[in-house]
Amino acid sequence: MCFILRVMNILIIGSGVIGLSTAFELALAGHRVRVVTRNYEEGTSWVAGGMLAPFSEGLKGSLLNFSMDSLRLYPDFIGRLEEVSRIKLFYSRSGILRLVLNESEYHEVKKNAEAYSSAGVNWEELGGEELSRREPLLSSEPIAGFLFRDEGNVDAEKLMDALLFACENLNVKIVIDDITEIVRSGERVEEVKGYRDTYRSDFYVFTTGAWSRSLLKVPVYPVKGQILKVKGLELDKVYYSSVSYIIPKENHMLIGATSEDAGFDSRTTLEGVSSLVNGALRIIPELSKAELLGVRVGFRPATPDEAPIFDAGENFAVLTGHYRNGILWAPASANVALELVEKGKRSEYFSLFSPNRLGTF
Repeated sequence: MCFILRVMNILIIGSGVIGLSTAFELALAGHRVRVVTRNYEEGTSWVAGGMLAPFSEGLKGSLLNFSMDSLRLYPDFIGRLEEVSRIKLFYSRSGILRLVLNESEYHEVKKNAEAYSSAGVNWEELGGEELSRREPLLSSEPIAGFLFRDEGNVDAEKLMDALLFACENLNVKIVIDDITEIVRSGERVEEVKGYRDTYRSDFYVFTTGAWSRSLLKVPVYPVKGQILKVKGLELDKVYYSSVSYIIPKENHMLIGATSEDAGFDSRTTLEGVSSLVNGALRIIPELSKAELLGVRVGFRPATPDEAPIFDAGENFAVLTGHYRNGILWAPASANVALELVEKGKRSEYFSLFSPNRLGTF
């Protein structure tokens, strides 16, 4: 694949964090970008926890490498986004405390942490007594903690606001329409059709998240997540455990998140709220006094092996299936698209995350 360096007309389908980050980077590089979306606030990005937590998550192999690539890109990504959007973002790299609640979990997390050391990951183990001394708000249930200092936390809602403002300042046009058909000729997209119009462009990027299956024929399906927004305690880091994520922001906290095979059911439920509250109180009992500000629902774009799906043709790219890590992987995903458009460079991740790995579907 070879491109002559020139200003291109680019159409991005989907307006979650992957779509808008890609639009931002391509527009900043001087291309003419349009975004087509059914509803720019529909995606799960607006209600994401915003953790940058590949080590706490226990990621390995290509997912770990992709995550570390994205973590390295994050500071510059945030800096450019703040400059263009003129919005100050909440972005913290104060680390994440991965708490373990039993011996089995301890051995697994410890094994992962030791493996990460070879990649230069900075972490510290806190035993029971040291954990109690340094983290007095914790209950007695965690038996140990692993502080991954390179991990972080961004306010996803503000990030999405900033991306919208940055795209507006870069003259990215956002069109509301529901794309229903991709017209292809071999490895080339000729046009895409929506209910309102037909769209043609030099290059197409499909970032349709949990709604990808019907349009792109890829095995991406929604996993419903409910998350609580509360205020009442000031915390200096994320507390991550198998029963709860407690994620501090500038003026509130998020407590998440359920993982439900419920399709696109957008209802908040007492069962979901109860499980989130009980999990958080098991970790930090003082949260019982926190004020509940709201309950939010999002749909993670999952795949059978929990890895994203990347594909590319003559004049298009597919970036979808980011599941739990869309916020983390946004800078690296946008960079994959930017290098493809600007240099004709097909990243190794197109092979590693190819839909072909999943067989027929």
